[in-house]
Amino acid sequence: MKEQKAGTTKKATTKASSKKKTTSQDKPETSAAPNKADSNSEATSKGQAAPTPSAPQQPTTDREPQLRATNGKLGVFGGPRDRGIKPDDKLALPTGPHGVYERIRSLNPSSFYCAMRWNYHVEHMTPEEVKRWWANKKLLVTNPKSGAAVVVRAVDYGPHENTGLAISVSPKALETLGAEIGDEVEIAMADAKSQLGKQEK
Repeated sequence: MKEQKAGTTKKATTKASSKKKTTSQDKPETSAAPNKADSNSEATSKGQAAPTPSAPQQPTTDREPQLRATNGKLGVFGGPRDRGIKPDDKLALPTGPHGVYERIRSLNPSSFYCAMRWNYHVEHMTPEEVKRWWANKKLLVTNPKSGAAVVVRAVDYGPHENTGLAISVSPKALETLGAEIGDEVEIAMADAKSQLGKQEK
């Protein structure tokens, strides 16, 4: 009986030690990622100034509404083939009658419209006033390779900064420019009386 108990105890001890081994291997060492507080106190003890957290970057304020870019890469958006749009997504600018924010799906891909990253921070204007200022403003977009140019109206905010694109236009505007997504274009304000669409040379 005594020998049996001893054997059982030995097995139990072996199991416990192997379990302990596995647990210590599975857990990552905490010393690999130093604590910010520890590194700060270490820097202070060495006579160095502790790093201060950087303040959030304040948006720049323009004196008046202006284009964020006069040239850059071209994108396209809107229409039934645009899979990045949800049925209820609304345009960022109040372009509808009486300043209504229309749905993106209401855009006609055969018309001429655009989106840019407008700066809503303008002196003596609220962001809402800036949006109303930009709504339906006319822009001239030119393909420098072919010389083709179109006038489009501002309807939305975008494209996303991560894309590297400066402006997005309607499928019809892209086709009229004879351009492809990612092509370089020139961007300027157009006369308010200009007709939307292709501009004759």
